[in-house]
Amino acid sequence: MPVVRRNFQIQTAVLIVALSLAAIGCGGSSARDLPKLGQVTGTVTLDGQPLADAVVSFQSKDAGRVASGATDAAGNYTIYLLNDIEGAPVGTNQVMIVTAKPGDDAIPGSAKPEVLPAKYNAESELSADVQPGDNQFDFELTSA
Repeated sequence: MPVVRRNFQIQTAVLIVALSLAAIGCGGSSARDLPKLGQVTGTVTLDGQPLADAVVSFQSKDAGRVASGATDAAGNYTIYLLNDIEGAPVGTNQVMIVTAKPGDDAIPGSAKPEVLPAKYNAESELSADVQPGDNQFDFELTSA
């Protein structure tokens, strides 16, 4: 067998194996990889006013997964486990609410500092027991 043809066959075999592995790796999470989820929505207020542009995160104590969502201008949020999978893991979740945003190095002063007390984020005292189906968790925060 000529060397050129043999090299082509080896390259073709390597390409097929590489493409097969890539296809397996790009499959994303399948339904069997996901924990049981409950749909989670709610509203966040600070001192009685809607809290806009906050990130609400649910960290499952059992599943070890984090699901999150952002509040809108009215303080409403919906939680997503992944970009297109709505819900948080069923069971007890620690809840963290953050308003800080990292800055853009190209835009001086673009960082947004945290306005919430640590008891709502870094040292969160918030929790939620997510059940299968629809869940609503409203958080009435205070700045003190």
